[in-house]
Amino acid sequence: MERSITSREAYGGVSARNRGRVLYGAQRMVARPASTGGAYPNFVNNGGPVVTSPRLFTSFWGASWQAGAAQKAAATRLNQFCADLLDSGFMNVLAQYGAGTGKDPSGVTGTSTIASLSGQLTNTAIESAIQSAIGAGTIPEPPPANASDMLMIFLDESIEVKDSGLGIVMCEPTGDTAFGFHDFFTTAKGNPFYYAVVPALTDACLQSSCPTGDSGCSLHLSATQEQRRTQVSSHEFAEMVTDPQLNAWYDPQNGENGDICNGKSDTITAGSNSWTVQRIYSKYDDVTTNGATYCLAQAASPEPLQ
Repeated sequence: MERSITSREAYGGVSARNRGRVLYGAQRMVARPASTGGAYPNFVNNGGPVVTSPRLFTSFWGASWQAGAAQKAAATRLNQFCADLLDSGFMNVLAQYGAGTGKDPSGVTGTSTIASLSGQLTNTAIESAIQSAIGAGTIPEPPPANASDMLMIFLDESIEVKDSGLGIVMCEPTGDTAFGFHDFFTTAKGNPFYYAVVPALTDACLQSSCPTGDSGCSLHLSATQEQRRTQVSSHEFAEMVTDPQLNAWYDPQNGENGDICNGKSDTITAGSNSWTVQRIYSKYDDVTTNGATYCLAQAASPEPLQ
């Protein structure tokens, strides 16, 4: 059993409270589709929006990202990972959920660093910081006609996340429940804003999150910090694209497409770069193989719409 967040999922998705709030409204307004075959027949589109043309902006929070050559190089590598992820067969798996048409080399639109943030953040504080950055021009406002812009936030070692209301505790000395999450809010201009948060994922962070030992954890001490970050961010990206407002593709019992394959790492190659990612759930493969295969890191071509 992988390490879980609030008894739901290890490092993906949103809090149980937030998902319950959104699910309740969706279930009242949208008729649930009929179940289909495979190991996870209840993984369906519940009527919410999907990001149809993914565009990703990265933001690095905390002063240490600019503190030296090694930290700057780490940020550069993570930006390259995001670009390679969107230009890889990983996107061919997501295509079946209406999330684009496969590889997209233009998917990463820019990056920023916000050095002033440190200490303990709540989710409300994160959204407030995003809104302030939008006002300052550090993070772009999503265009009104384009609900496909997303933000991937990478935190440095000085920033912890603790939101008791949502059940999210990341990289605190004790009580950790998550390795990452994604959520959304409406900006001051009335546009939906989708974002994911990936903490520093140091050895101490993993040990606080997995006090019973490495073997039961979704991330492992044998992996480098970069590998942990790329594994988690691929998980969050897949969920943010296919379930951006927490009411689209998911299984009520087993969660989003990252959760079903949680902790199943793999490697993708783009040019001379090899990256650690997490496999994601493929409904197409689940149904066509009758449940024999359903966790994929990539596909050779865009998979058929489900």
